[in-house]
Amino acid sequence: MRSGGGTFPATPWSALLQDDGEGSSAHAAWEKLARAYWKPLYVFLRRKELDHDTAADTIQGFFAHMLNREFLRDIERGSGRFRSFLLTSLQNWRTDQHRAATAQKRGGDEPVIPLHEIEEMTCAESGIVDSPEEAFDRRWARTLFDNALEKLGERLRDRGREAHFLKLRGLFTGEGTEPYANIAADLGSTEGAVQQAALELRREFGDVLRHEVGLTVTDADQVDGEIRYLVGLLRQS
Repeated sequence: MRSGGGTFPATPWSALLQDDGEGSSAHAAWEKLARAYWKPLYVFLRRKELDHDTAADTIQGFFAHMLNREFLRDIERGSGRFRSFLLTSLQNWRTDQHRAATAQKRGGDEPVIPLHEIEEMTCAESGIVDSPEEAFDRRWARTLFDNALEKLGERLRDRGREAHFLKLRGLFTGEGTEPYANIAADLGSTEGAVQQAALELRREFGDVLRHEVGLTVTDADQVDGEIRYLVGLLRQS
């Protein structure tokens, strides 16, 4: 469950549909998404046997397409999971577009994601041989988990408990922690207090994760099933 870089913004479906009359609000929301969601899509394309350059170029073209005014005007709120919508949109776009035509359409515009960031991407996810769709979902799960962990860290820092979070962060990353007695000594606390802090962190992380997952579905009834599915993928990693 180690972090793989890149986190999802707290952007619910509604933020993608907002319009200030000129489309700039929705455009700004999609621009954040372009940076947040490239990694699952990149992994998907690599598992489709695209080389690095082709996968990177495809991602640039896809997000350029999604950021145009016509797309933003015609988008409709989905009835399910945002990850499914995004992957289907990519597949449909690839079917409709030729790489040369896409490059011509983009012209000399600046890429949505800076090239140096694309160059830092890696394809290795785990020792598991996934299908392209499974690889996409696994990276989605990992990044969503990382985002929730980052939000939890922000909460603890705001409450002046960053030291507790840093000592206990391993509970969520699979790295483990020092013995609670050692942590208590470092923090000037008691072992019982550290145990209680760990319990509270687990509960709060569950709340944060539910919130983050809730932003990517359109029905609250989907949250529990989505969490079970995503956590199952992480446990296999």
